[in-house]
Amino acid sequence: MIGPIFGSPEPGRFYDIQDCAYAVIPDGKGMLGVVRTPKGIMLIGGGIERNETAVDALIRETIEETGRTIRIVSRLGLATQYVNNRAKGKYRLKRAVFFVAEILAKSAKPVDQDHEFLWLPVQDAEQQLVRSFHKWAVQQHVNVTDTLY
Repeated sequence: MIGPIFGSPEPGRFYDIQDCAYAVIPDGKGMLGVVRTPKGIMLIGGGIERNETAVDALIRETIEETGRTIRIVSRLGLATQYVNNRAKGKYRLKRAVFFVAEILAKSAKPVDQDHEFLWLPVQDAEQQLVRSFHKWAVQQHVNVTDTLY
């Protein structure tokens, strides 16, 4: 995975590589499904665990974060971001695959109690997303579906 690269590495730091999967979830009416976390607004998704596919990881992460299931509509693209958490001394290179997905019915209680699923207008979501590669994914989706927004 590679795609466009966001952020920059700090010289002399070791970066753990984390492969991830995220979803851009439009409602067809100009809103996007996102999660509010202690770190801010994020796309739903996260790290791919050993022996998981990107789709498996995204389905698992969606259930953990929202208690809902999803249906993958299409693959959107790849992007990479350097994440520098100086306060915790953690440095990651997140390599992500992004999908367009449809959120389905609630199927379980969310595991991540500090994540709140919400719908935001596309422009608000794009502005409020914390990660640059999440913003990029939303822009890619809007570029191919601009008649919907």
